[in-house]
Amino acid sequence: MKRRKFFVTGLLLSTCLLFSESVSAHTLWINASDYNPEIYPEYGAKTNLYFGFGHHFPVDDFLSPEQLEEFYYVCPRCGKHHNLKPNPGGFLATQVIFKEPGSYIIAAKLKPGFYTMYIEKGKIHHKIGPKTKIKGRVILSLYYEQYAKCLVNVGEKNLINFDKPVGHKLEIVPLKNPINLKLGDFLPVKVLFNGKPARFCKVYATYAGFSTGDDFAYATSTNSEGIAKIRIIHWGIWLIKAKMELPAPDNLKDKCNKLSYTATLTFEIP
Repeated sequence: MKRRKFFVTGLLLSTCLLFSESVSAHTLWINASDYNPEIYPEYGAKTNLYFGFGHHFPVDDFLSPEQLEEFYYVCPRCGKHHNLKPNPGGFLATQVIFKEPGSYIIAAKLKPGFYTMYIEKGKIHHKIGPKTKIKGRVILSLYYEQYAKCLVNVGEKNLINFDKPVGHKLEIVPLKNPINLKLGDFLPVKVLFNGKPARFCKVYATYAGFSTGDDFAYATSTNSEGIAKIRIIHWGIWLIKAKMELPAPDNLKDKCNKLSYTATLTFEIP
């Protein structure tokens, strides 16, 4: 009887660990209705921005405006940040009109926080908060920060400043403009952590339509200079994701076991 109980407990814990990986991978990204809009002298160029949040690209769970800490676009000419106010609604669809041609970087940051997953009385529980005061067995406990960027090319192909960092703690910076790539080409990206190259960081990429689940079409790692290369194997809308996990520092060990940082970049291969 004891042997069977040990086996069932072990199986439950193994299942929970696998499930925790899926839960902790809840990801934020930015979608655009048009990643390469034409510009008109009288009206400018228009696109609608909306958020993806979860495991199913391009859309999944709803997001509330209160969950966002930052949402803005960067002017390609002067580098100024223009704050955006998300419209209320599940995907926070927000219309933006650009008056000048150029490569516009849309950026967002999720409010940071703690997430804990634990077992108590044989049941799995989820807590949006630290592991303090939890009586059960903690399976996963982390402090998280989520960053997202979207590249919108307006009006031209030979555009500049698409590769300017915005200053996110973890950030993916394209080193070529995706609008000029063809199938079979490689898109080099640089991953930065605290403004410095993120060495040997895991990088994943997928395109809309590849999977209805939490699968990625491409996986690689950055090199010693923080650079990874993504082979473009399909046209359409792409999502690149970088993730970094670190042990919790001494001042946070009573609240979490890990620090989790995630960054995404979306764009279109025309």
